[in-house]
Amino acid sequence: MDLGFDTMKPNDEDVTPPPEDVEAGESVIEIDITTRKRRGRRKGTKIREYGSLASMIAWMAFVFVWLFFYASDYGIFENIAVVLVALLIVGALNAVSWIPIQGEGWRARTSAISGIAWIIFLIAWIIFFAVDYGIYENIGIGIASLLIIGALNVLLWVPTAGEGWGARISALGGIGWLTFLVLWLPFANDFALIYSINAYQNVAIILASFLIMLVVVIAPWSSEIGKEVHREPGLRPRLRGTMAGFSLWLVFIVIWLWYFAGNPIYSANQNVAVVLLSFAIFCAVILGLWLPWARRRGEGPENWWAIGLAFLWVLALTAWFWFFADSFDAYQNFAVFLLSLVVMAAISGGAQWKKARDFGALDWDD
Repeated sequence: MDLGFDTMKPNDEDVTPPPEDVEAGESVIEIDITTRKRRGRRKGTKIREYGSLASMIAWMAFVFVWLFFYASDYGIFENIAVVLVALLIVGALNAVSWIPIQGEGWRARTSAISGIAWIIFLIAWIIFFAVDYGIYENIGIGIASLLIIGALNVLLWVPTAGEGWGARISALGGIGWLTFLVLWLPFANDFALIYSINAYQNVAIILASFLIMLVVVIAPWSSEIGKEVHREPGLRPRLRGTMAGFSLWLVFIVIWLWYFAGNPIYSANQNVAVVLLSFAIFCAVILGLWLPWARRRGEGPENWWAIGLAFLWVLALTAWFWFFADSFDAYQNFAVFLLSLVVMAAISGGAQWKKARDFGALDWDD
């Protein structure tokens, strides 16, 4: 009688392979995947190699066609520019093909392309447009274009998370001011044709732009600075007061240069005297702001007479430039400035030497 025991026989499909067979199978799969990746990379490398070779052949063909059919219609520098720009374009294409795009590769690609684009712009500018501008204007254009490329790379590489956003703003603020400066200095005369400004107002514009740049650069870090100085009682308001005082001093100089310095009743030397006197007042205010805080901490300058001597020197220069400097030329006034500086340094150095000598003469054996 068939009791159905045959149904209890194990089926080969239900048998779980031993662990060794599973590991061997996974190893085979990994080897197969790795082999395929290597083949893919080799295939991609071959494609890029052929592409680079083809691009160079295309560049040489372009040079041949250009020289044979079109070069005679242009000057030698223009032809050189066309050939170099074509070569740089080929270089940009190869940079795009060879720099990997995974991870940070796209940033590297963009940086490389931006650098090549700047060289292309510079060559094109020098060949086709530079003749219409002076040497300083062309230098300004070249430096400004390089700074713009630098700003682009700041946006590419400086992170936005954490403190990166502040670093971005500060870097862009500094680069933006330098770009303005290198463009303003050579092109200021062209601006004067649209809106008449004198030399003093020109300097006022530069100082005002510098003040704006400082605000942009420092603003992202104000909260961090506040956290660092919050532990010291009285330190934060003094830092704010110092920055505000410096800003107000610059604002005063800008207002003076813009509205008063060009007045015929004031000479150039008297304008120098005004700047010196305002600087002395600013330093006196800042000293008064920090002196009580330093005394509470048992700190402060050891040689107060040296600070007083410096104030006297600035005030003496102020009096010289306001009352006497107009009777002498620029070289003579500069000689007076140097002489006063040497005298002040000699007095200060002599006092320090005397102090060191008296200190060394003490009887240290007792």
